[in-house]
Amino acid sequence: MALPRSKYVQEGQEGVYHCFSRCVRRAFLYGFDPLTGRDFSHRKVWIASRLRYLASIFAVEVCAYAVMMNHYHTILRLRPDFVASWSDWEVASRWLTLFPPRRRSKTQPSPPLDFEIRALALCPDRIATLRRRLCNLSWFMGRLNEFIARAANKEDDVKGRFWESRFKCQSLLDDAAVAACMVYVDLNPIRAGLAATPEDSDFTSIQERIQAWLQQTTTPDSSPADADPTAHSPSWLCPIASDSQRRGILPMTSAQYFDLVDQSGRLSRSDKPGAIAADLAPILMRIGANPDAWMETISRFGTSFRLAVGLLSNLRHFADQLGRRWLKGVTAARIAFASSPPQWA
Repeated sequence: MALPRSKYVQEGQEGVYHCFSRCVRRAFLYGFDPLTGRDFSHRKVWIASRLRYLASIFAVEVCAYAVMMNHYHTILRLRPDFVASWSDWEVASRWLTLFPPRRRSKTQPSPPLDFEIRALALCPDRIATLRRRLCNLSWFMGRLNEFIARAANKEDDVKGRFWESRFKCQSLLDDAAVAACMVYVDLNPIRAGLAATPEDSDFTSIQERIQAWLQQTTTPDSSPADADPTAHSPSWLCPIASDSQRRGILPMTSAQYFDLVDQSGRLSRSDKPGAIAADLAPILMRIGANPDAWMETISRFGTSFRLAVGLLSNLRHFADQLGRRWLKGVTAARIAFASSPPQWA
């Protein structure tokens, strides 16, 4: 029996979620369609651009994403602390930017005017509702999928469903789950045979992170030897490691994450020799992942888990909160992760 999302995505609480949507009938509606010979790859730009735009409006951080030919993945972190710090004026301004009351043309919205923002900001009950929506997973994903569906249907001059169903969602309960899921998402094009390396994986967060790092390390006033890759990431993506301005998503540097993705990508390709390097194994153990089971974890991530992913102890606690005795993924978690949270030195 399906479980209502409200049971495990708690409103007003920080959480990290793996969300994914697939086109209706698994058709290649934003890739090359071999049946019709039409190429819809330009729609991948729509998804990446829309994610960037929504991240600037919502109190939701995009940690990773990958756009394939008939589905996409994204990892989102809800930040209720962000929205709590916004003034009523900022809440009103963000909402009216997302839903403008006027349009300059049929396709071009007009930015909200001061009197419109002021009128909305003076409605405390409405502002309270909008605060919740601006940190709500379903509202974020709804504004993403609805926008893409409308644009694609308009381009094809058709009506009806674009996505096969409502988006799917998994709770990522700890660092081990987040790291495994991020690597799984970033390696999607490589495992599908669409790219040979992470830096060649178009429309993925790993490509954006690597390009941003390369841009920073090749500027005239810096050299690769002096560069600190920890601090360099596209500003709209959640950083890998924490810095003085933003809290990161993983307890490792960007360079360590790049190496982890690269080593994992080599493991998943039969024509490339590779194994988890000795210096990366301690990082995996530090976050509670089993290095010996890492390949199995990232290659079967999409089928091994359902509602939630994490250490065995966290999965059991999650099941208790839902009033369930068992969850799909318990056996996989017992193999892939430690049984309890790692002890930090």
